[in-house]
Amino acid sequence: MNIDCILAEQLYAFRYKEEKDHELDRLIELWKDVSYLYEFARSNNVANKNAFVDKILRDAEELEDYLDELEVQKGPYSHYFEPLQYTEFRKKLARQKGKKQRSRLRLYAIKIDKNCFVITGGAIKMSQKMQDHPDTVRELRKLNRARQYLENNGIFDSDSFFELLNVES
Repeated sequence: MNIDCILAEQLYAFRYKEEKDHELDRLIELWKDVSYLYEFARSNNVANKNAFVDKILRDAEELEDYLDELEVQKGPYSHYFEPLQYTEFRKKLARQKGKKQRSRLRLYAIKIDKNCFVITGGAIKMSQKMQDHPDTVRELRKLNRARQYLENNGIFDSDSFFELLNVES
């Protein structure tokens, strides 16, 4: 498990051993893959597959544009990410979800500090609760493993996080 920088001191993403790209790049590429989206729609019994695929493609473009805009304007990523549950609000290494209004796309991250996040993965949300769909259950496990990895490496704020990054590089 490696951590790649997307925007220094603000946004990072895990790159897992079995993947060539970090999670943000992997997900954006996946969510723009029409074949994948049609297969996803079919396996999830989506009634109107064409509308579903068109919506996910638009949402992926909008998400990518939004994150690029935040990067250019040096805007805080805390405008995008929010606690996964209310109980995470004051926790160290809080689990976060990123979502745009009326979008099924979710990015999941660990909040390191006020405006420092590490993306752990993401999913197309198909159920109200994460526990009700296999994709979001997998993402919840990744979130928990990532938090445990950070805790095991003594991460509790941005200073300890940047020290870890220096050691890993």
